[in-house]
Amino acid sequence: MRKKLFFGRVKSRILTNLQKKNSSLFLKTRKIKNSLFRKNKIIIEIGFGHGEHLVYLSKKFTKKTIIGIDPFQNGLAKVAKYCIGNNIKNLYVFPYVFEKFHKKYKNYNYDDLYILFPDPWPKKRHHKRRLFDEDFLRLILKKGRKNSKIFFKTDNYNYYEQVYNMANEFKKKELIKDFYQNLKTKIKTKYHQKAIKNGSKIYSLEIKNN
Repeated sequence: MRKKLFFGRVKSRILTNLQKKNSSLFLKTRKIKNSLFRKNKIIIEIGFGHGEHLVYLSKKFTKKTIIGIDPFQNGLAKVAKYCIGNNIKNLYVFPYVFEKFHKKYKNYNYDDLYILFPDPWPKKRHHKRRLFDEDFLRLILKKGRKNSKIFFKTDNYNYYEQVYNMANEFKKKELIKDFYQNLKTKIKTKYHQKAIKNGSKIYSLEIKNN
């Protein structure tokens, strides 16, 4: 896999001692083991931000293993607090970039993969910093189990078009829709809410890995 530099933020507000303690305890007691990928239904979210959607997944799919991948420490602290306070057992966090996860867990796979509102790096000269490129899409398609799905959301049409065109080139069946439209409660992350507040249109893509 082509190595990418991480251009996002690792921390925003300074963490309190309690937040640091919760994060450390959570990571220590919820270690990701290779055995997870052999027997469980797996849902992965790359770049879970503040953790709203990740927590939602853990509550909705209680019998599945939920794994969040993100080096953002403040998001980890929020997820850790929720899991410890509510005795959540099916949620795990890998607090580093996806490339490290891919390297460490060589036999990982998934049933569903979510990438919601990744940094679009709107300026053309920064497009190379985007998470999605052909190598990345090819890799995550390869790691998906039979009939697995990739869910992608963005408020940047250029980014959406890029991912859509790549999916077409790989001859994968895609559905352009809001994949939460049939749910009574739609979960909206901080960045989703920000997009709505700014009057931005939301673009959703579901890529089926047949």
